[in-house]
Amino acid sequence: MRKAALGLAKPFEAGPEFVSWGPFKMDVKGLTTEVTKRRGENTTTEAIWIASAFEVIGACRDPNGRNWGKWLRWRDADGRTHTRHVADAALQGDPSALCGGLADEGLSINRKQQQPFLTYLSGCNVKGRVTIVHRTGWHDIGGHQVFVLPAETIGPNGSDRVILDASAVGPYEARGTLKDWQTGIGKLSCGHALPVLAISAAFAGPLLQLAGQEGGGVHIFGGSSKGKTTIIQAAASVWGRGSSPGYVRAWRATANGLEGAAASASDTVLILDELSVMEARDAAASFYGLANGAGKARAARDGSLREPKTWRVLILSTGEVQIETKLAEDRGRKARAGQLVRMLDIPVDRNAGFGAFDHGGQDRDAGALAKAFKQAAISAYGTAGPEFVRRIVAKEVTGDDVRKMVSNFTASNVLSRPDGQIDRAAQRLGLIAAAGELAAALELVPWQAGEAREAAAVMLAQWIDSRGGTEPAEARQAVEQVRLFIEQHGESRFDTLDDPDARPVNNRAGWRKASGPDREWMIPPEVWKSEICAGLDSTMVARTLAERGMLLRAGDGFQPVRKIGGANKRVYVVTAGIFAGGSD
Repeated sequence: MRKAALGLAKPFEAGPEFVSWGPFKMDVKGLTTEVTKRRGENTTTEAIWIASAFEVIGACRDPNGRNWGKWLRWRDADGRTHTRHVADAALQGDPSALCGGLADEGLSINRKQQQPFLTYLSGCNVKGRVTIVHRTGWHDIGGHQVFVLPAETIGPNGSDRVILDASAVGPYEARGTLKDWQTGIGKLSCGHALPVLAISAAFAGPLLQLAGQEGGGVHIFGGSSKGKTTIIQAAASVWGRGSSPGYVRAWRATANGLEGAAASASDTVLILDELSVMEARDAAASFYGLANGAGKARAARDGSLREPKTWRVLILSTGEVQIETKLAEDRGRKARAGQLVRMLDIPVDRNAGFGAFDHGGQDRDAGALAKAFKQAAISAYGTAGPEFVRRIVAKEVTGDDVRKMVSNFTASNVLSRPDGQIDRAAQRLGLIAAAGELAAALELVPWQAGEAREAAAVMLAQWIDSRGGTEPAEARQAVEQVRLFIEQHGESRFDTLDDPDARPVNNRAGWRKASGPDREWMIPPEVWKSEICAGLDSTMVARTLAERGMLLRAGDGFQPVRKIGGANKRVYVVTAGIFAGGSD
């Protein structure tokens, strides 16, 4: 009988907290006001209906004591509960805009009584206090670190009541139990490096603040039907429905749309599918903006500066091409090293004959395995992410704990004194590895200890290899750009100095002499800066080539003096070494 009673028990509800004041009365029938009418010598009092019943739960304000307002709660005609923050500033303007938004969510309002409705809210005095925040994730509220999601606030007992602004609510949903997710996505991902990495990345968002890391992400690229979408759907199931529409979003969005999406995924994971649908120019700006964690500064109606949206997010992206290739679609725009290190390119094909998977599962069938992943991602979802936060709070996981795990990863997988770009990439993959190892240690995923760390190490090695080694990306770009120019124009735009009677070339870029390993190309400073080094720092390019024996040094810099046409000229002298060593 005890078990049966517990099974039938429901959470206790104290009942609606209606507030009445002055001429306004609120009860289950709704909000009314008394109006006195005179007809000759007779005076009558009449109750005018203003709106359906709602509660004023408390007075809202942000953690800085701004954006004061009221927090309302009501049920629509189908019995669904709605909550809404109504800013006090909105009560001083046109009532139709506010009333229209509330009516859209099922709160019935008498169209002729919109102004009395605002008057009621303006004068409604409530003792309760609620803190409103404008993004998900970690917030310092009353000296306590709390993690805010649309449906709950995770933090120590005694924390203040916190709600998330409706405009920042993302597609967080939950279905099934944690065990359902573990026996589905968790079990299916065992032994597959890329799914383990992607799921670990979904867990890594809450660790960004603890570790003190900036945002950034991983871009999974490759041809169609290789499993890219399947991988991100598995990762999305950590926080919501693993599908689109669902927690998976499309890259095709405006700058404002991406800012809103990032704010609604702060300290979790922002999953963006198919980069190819986005314009290259917009993509270039988005990589910086999403990783830097702040939106554009915009002016308010009165000309003052509005506070921009902020976020701290780890991004999981897919596309058919690499980041560098995508950016080149914009009139040959060259990718900056900062963009390439903010979004790490990871190939989807594991070269095992099963696309994104390391094996074909029990039936050795990658197609059947992908279908199983997709079905599991829409059958049980949205439970693992919040539970991960609860457990790291309960276990008191600290920033020092996370940083130590990241440091151990980088020490094991990169040189003792790596280039800054390599170090940043290793730090991000180290954080992802730390998240996966914590999830396994906290018994959220059925992976073996070390599985997430090994997956991240494999992806780091692949990324370093694909970029051409451990040197800075700018060095590789410098060599490639000069080499390409010489390959394209080495004969057609360079006058030969070996044959005085040779016909001059059109649109000359410089001079050439000798052949084979002794070949040299002499380039005037103006051409070197404007054409050959277009888009790059010309001095950096010269230094990079000189360090590799591809450009001759002068006693006072990088421009030796050569006698050309009977006159001494300062030129950059590129040697045949520019073609030695392939892409190294």
